[in-house]
Amino acid sequence: MNTAHTHTYNRHMPSIASKSLPRTWMSWAVFFFFCASVFGLAMRYFFIGEIPFFEYKHLLHAHSHIALLGWGYLLLTGLLTFSYVKSPLRLKLYKKILILTVIANIGMMLSFPFQGYGGFSIAFSTMHLVLSYVFAYSFFRDLKKSASGTAKTLICLSIIWMLISSIGLWAIAPIGAILGRMHPLYFMSVQWFLHFQLNGWFVYALLGLVLIYMETKGHPIKIGPKTLLALHLSLFLTYALPVSWSMPATVLLYLNGLGVVLQAFAYFIILRPIITQLHSSYCLSKSWINSMLWIGIISLLAKALIQATLILPDVANVAYTIRNYVIGFVHLVMLGAITFGLGALALKNNWLRKNRQALIAWVLLAIGFITSEFLILGQGILLWAKLGFIPHYHLLVFIASAFLPLGLALMLLAQWFSYPPIQKSPKSIQIQKSHHKSKITETMKSTVLMSMGIALLLMASCGGGGSNENQGSYTPPSAKKEKVADPKGIGEIKEVILGDEIDQVLAEKGKAILDMKCTACHQYNAKRLVGPGFEGLTNRRRSEWIMNMITNVDVMLNEDPVAQKLLEECLTRMPNQNISIDESRQILEYFRKNDREKTGGSDAAMN
Repeated sequence: MNTAHTHTYNRHMPSIASKSLPRTWMSWAVFFFFCASVFGLAMRYFFIGEIPFFEYKHLLHAHSHIALLGWGYLLLTGLLTFSYVKSPLRLKLYKKILILTVIANIGMMLSFPFQGYGGFSIAFSTMHLVLSYVFAYSFFRDLKKSASGTAKTLICLSIIWMLISSIGLWAIAPIGAILGRMHPLYFMSVQWFLHFQLNGWFVYALLGLVLIYMETKGHPIKIGPKTLLALHLSLFLTYALPVSWSMPATVLLYLNGLGVVLQAFAYFIILRPIITQLHSSYCLSKSWINSMLWIGIISLLAKALIQATLILPDVANVAYTIRNYVIGFVHLVMLGAITFGLGALALKNNWLRKNRQALIAWVLLAIGFITSEFLILGQGILLWAKLGFIPHYHLLVFIASAFLPLGLALMLLAQWFSYPPIQKSPKSIQIQKSHHKSKITETMKSTVLMSMGIALLLMASCGGGGSNENQGSYTPPSAKKEKVADPKGIGEIKEVILGDEIDQVLAEKGKAILDMKCTACHQYNAKRLVGPGFEGLTNRRRSEWIMNMITNVDVMLNEDPVAQKLLEECLTRMPNQNISIDESRQILEYFRKNDREKTGGSDAAMN
């Protein structure tokens, strides 16, 4: 009986090579996190200096894809795999999935900065998407073998939300071909993917993994069906807010309000026992890793509280018209809840190293996250109150963001080169040699495979240019028609009478509105960020067109050929900021002032 038990135990014990897989997996996750942070730092630098050879929007796409699909995805799938899968044979399958996923991420990392959405970047993104399906299928098979419970339910649902989120990606191509890339459904498809990724896949998995950790510590937590129902309903109802960005409707804001109330209720019920147990059993002073876990839990609570304020439609409007809030919220989820929450669990399982170098790395990461969040959200509050900018705001955010790649570089060094002390008994030395040998073999195989992938990418790149003409862009049916653009645009403004001199009072009021609602995507110079720069605008477009574009943005994007062309170039739909005609006149006056200061003249398009 004992012999049979021992045989079964040894058969299911991970091999030495399998034991190295978690740290290899996490090392790749940290590597892509480092790369994403470098792209993010470069984006910050665009506001204070020049970066040759790169476009802001291309770096934006590289940053978002590598952060989401490199760091977030690998961290989460790694934690799920090594929490549930123990069979060495099954782990070999996941190792292959990891290698292919790394190749897909490297492909995106090398292609997005140079071509944005193009043939190669889309191919590698699709490769990653297909691999996520392979992972989901494989993981569901292994998950069936584990005991039922609340944690398993949340983990199952998280995988389902990941699959559901991908519907948005598959919908993009047919919607772009049939309705055009400026159609609201196109942007709703993108938001569908992001919404169910962040609030479904990542948050559900985080909650499930925390519950697993509580179970291992002897504190099982059960969640009732009503709470789960509230959580599911809130997930769907809060999708109404991003829908309202491209299809403004008051009813959508009320649906979102109901969703955030249900979400606050569900989070309170789920997190209350977790916080109680963490507070009583794992105080902040006991371990720095517990502090990291607290940052993750507090960030998740802050997410729920911030979203709860969106129950008021006016607040919901402000939340998406001031881009600082959008950026701060996304970072709160990805950098706060996911990075520190899941990172702490990886540390507790020894899948991420927890030595002195790692401690310094995580402290630097925490400093970068907390200071940048305070700056970004604090600046958003100042813009909302029309109090201007924090002195040297962009420089301060750049400095705060620099702590992230600095900490991650140190974390990589700790992960790769720093080893904990071991007992030098003959047996342990033999195990170490065996471990080292298997690790070298493992690394060689991975290196060969990835080198082949990179070589293929580089050879393919030699045959394809990075220009916009060769990026597989599609011209929607509406743009194929021979439309004659009205130089005055489409809207209520038919005639604008301008004075010879600049009205300074109007111009200052206009600048205050632009600072609050527009400068996260546009700059006052000619540099293109998410959207084109403002410099020279009154010399390119008539005043009526400018004011109609500001006040009647949805119709302009759907019907005006010039606005549609700009949308195709930027691939980001300008939100309806609910700006009045009087406010648009104030903005126009500042555009005139800005052009005279920067170009020496204004209103050339009126002549």
